[in-house]
Amino acid sequence: MLLALENAIGALLKNALPALFTGPGATTIAFSGQTWNFDPISADPMAGEPGPEDAVDNLAFDPAAPNGPYLLTRPPYPGPRRVYLTSTAGELVSLGDSEVVWNASNPASFTITPRPGRNLTGLDHVQVQYGVVAVATRLKTLHKLTFQITASDAAAVEQALSLSLSVLALNRTTLIDQSGFSWSAGGYQANGILKTLTFSAGATMSATSRVLYLEAEVDLRLEHTLAADEGKPITHILSPGKTPGPKPIDIEPAVQA
Repeated sequence: MLLALENAIGALLKNALPALFTGPGATTIAFSGQTWNFDPISADPMAGEPGPEDAVDNLAFDPAAPNGPYLLTRPPYPGPRRVYLTSTAGELVSLGDSEVVWNASNPASFTITPRPGRNLTGLDHVQVQYGVVAVATRLKTLHKLTFQITASDAAAVEQALSLSLSVLALNRTTLIDQSGFSWSAGGYQANGILKTLTFSAGATMSATSRVLYLEAEVDLRLEHTLAADEGKPITHILSPGKTPGPKPIDIEPAVQA
């Protein structure tokens, strides 16, 4: 669950300290020893009743063929749906109602017809914010992670350790923001948010190697989206062969339990 954090740390150090962490003879980093505990308060979660939940899909978008069609990953709940075009640079472009056409026979399908003059350059995803019917619960996990730095000699590893601590400590908010994750399959979804990141200890492993022990708190939101035919309320109880009428219960007297 800390893979996104590990990737964010590696990318941050290489970008902030390229002379140390890139090129021939670069200082190397490695992660190991990840363990975690479940917070006792949330270790035995109970799923709530089905209800409206927020969902977000990020679908691939090709500016050269913008129309689609596109398909949401979950059955949408009746209500407003907000559609944006986004870029990897963080640009967010809202699409008007006239630019998004929803399929009348399949509420999860839609096409896009950009208005004349709409600049699509650099936009590579369609983001859809919509409601779903789901059951959900939360788990809190407390992680421990070993972060190892290895350099060519003792002076180099001491320098790398000190400067790494400077970069990581001063960019902790950025690391937290970049360490979230979302996985989904078969109607189930797990969203993780890194809540805290702390340096708990360190050690000298050899003349050229140092380790930092990190602790992280991750909140997990676990969700199961109901299919279109799940979670519907019972509106009529009928005998075999009967059709729904004005009465919610219509059972022949001869029918016995």
